[in-house]
Amino acid sequence: MIKGKPEPNMNRRDILKSAGLLPLAPATNELITTTAARKRSLRFAYLGDTHIFPDKKPMDGVANCLQHVQQQRDKPAFILHGGDVIMDALKEDREKVQKQWDAWHSVAKANNNLPIEYCIGNHDVWGFDNAQNDPLYGKKWAIDQMGISGRYRSFNKGGWQFIILDSVQPKADGKWYTGGIDAEQLDWLKGELAKIDKKTPVLIMSHIPIVSVTGFAFATNAKDGNWQIPGGIALPDAAQLITLFYQHPNVKACLSGHMHLLDRAEYNGVTYLCNGSVAGNWWKDATYQQTHSGYALFDLYDDGTVERTYISV
Repeated sequence: MIKGKPEPNMNRRDILKSAGLLPLAPATNELITTTAARKRSLRFAYLGDTHIFPDKKPMDGVANCLQHVQQQRDKPAFILHGGDVIMDALKEDREKVQKQWDAWHSVAKANNNLPIEYCIGNHDVWGFDNAQNDPLYGKKWAIDQMGISGRYRSFNKGGWQFIILDSVQPKADGKWYTGGIDAEQLDWLKGELAKIDKKTPVLIMSHIPIVSVTGFAFATNAKDGNWQIPGGIALPDAAQLITLFYQHPNVKACLSGHMHLLDRAEYNGVTYLCNGSVAGNWWKDATYQQTHSGYALFDLYDDGTVERTYISV
């Protein structure tokens, strides 16, 4: 059964309007206090953590999700994929990884007619611990399959600047990953934010959350009375990003995936949103923790406000 998942402070009629199931009307505010004069600049759909592989359940599930996006009466302009397109490339050989990418492209071609912008997730990275001499090793293969210009980039849509970050970094031993923004990328980000017009609202996408409540949802992260949040769950260098964003008040929202959970945190005028997962509990079950599988519709406004509607599928 397909249904919309109500967010805080939204009634049933508001959910139906935002999901495009009633005639278009001004959406109820879900995240930030709004003003009467604002105008919607853009609507897009966020899909993340699809974790597809060539089996019936994930292929049908992704197809169902994409079809639901296409059927929105108030149709989004594009899809932003938050990463982890495929089930896993970290430990698989070339043949198995190629079959996963083939499954994604087959399903997307048959069930989607919207442009897709991608963010690289940890499961999209090929073999931190193998194949190091292969020219596709690491993120190169994902960049090619996604058809993107690089592992991080910036573009403008609807008067908003989108900044896509690469939040997945190899550990020092090269055998696994951790969250983080490398020095080269950080320098680029500082320069990018500096040159954006201060009146242009900015949305930042990172696969691994910068700030998130979801790290506290795992009981195993508490030991001897102390919280222990691994670097693979939230960015260890979040403090420097928070400070950077504070210097640029036009940074309005930061989106993430990775956790398969739904949350919202607000700090220093920035709204941080973790946006569930299409795969739920990695296709074992539709619900992971307390979050049902699904996707999000985002409405961006010219005054820098943002609204999200999460749709369970």
